[in-house]
Amino acid sequence: MKYWWLSLIIMALCVAAVFLTALMRNNRKASMITLFSISSVLLLYKISEFIYYRVAGIPKYPVEFSHISYFILGVTVVSGVKSMRPFAGICSLLAGVGYIITATFSPDTFVANGSNTYYIVMGVVQHELLFFSGCILMFNIDKYSIKNVWVPIVGIVVMVLFSIAVHERLIYPDYDERDKMIIYEIVTGTILRHVMAAEKITVALKVITAFGIGLASAGLLVAFYLVNGKYFERRKKRGVEIAGEDFQTGLFFWVENAIKYKKN
Repeated sequence: MKYWWLSLIIMALCVAAVFLTALMRNNRKASMITLFSISSVLLLYKISEFIYYRVAGIPKYPVEFSHISYFILGVTVVSGVKSMRPFAGICSLLAGVGYIITATFSPDTFVANGSNTYYIVMGVVQHELLFFSGCILMFNIDKYSIKNVWVPIVGIVVMVLFSIAVHERLIYPDYDERDKMIIYEIVTGTILRHVMAAEKITVALKVITAFGIGLASAGLLVAFYLVNGKYFERRKKRGVEIAGEDFQTGLFFWVENAIKYKKN
């Protein structure tokens, strides 16, 4: 690997994200403020990016799983919709972990596919921030009920179907990078092209790859709820004091407080 050092940087940032999450584990207020700040910046950046593409007449759209995850995370946290936090966390972890694993094992491919240094750097930074946000949502914010697991399941299925519709030109027919869509490569198993020669990728290998990634994604989804529940139960039994336990951020919360304030 020519760009082996990029793998080291990506893994170092991943470790740093886990370390920072652990560092803030008993300070919910700090975690919420950090999460809100990251989500706001990512949301504004992605909105500005895709507005620029439209103004410049460049046929680029938010069609990848990670693209959509930025908006789900941003809208959920900035608005303050609590019921959507598990979905935002799962999407962030799936996009972040998927990128980190793929880029770590095949950094040369990511560099080759990057249009310039700026987009390569921004790709790493944004996906690491997604991963960091997912970790915060999983460990530092709330305990989530697995009874609502259907929300992320339905949401992820819709996201995959949306990407397939884009690839089949049912949506955004002028999109010119449909054959490079990562989510479509995962569904069809052709994601292996990033680490193997095309002639070595058989149909059976594609099926096994697609099934394996789907199984791993389902496992991460279930693990998100189970680990989150066990973690918060353990903290409760240990009587761990959490700073800012009732602290909230988000537009809905601020509007609700403003209404209560006026009534008083």
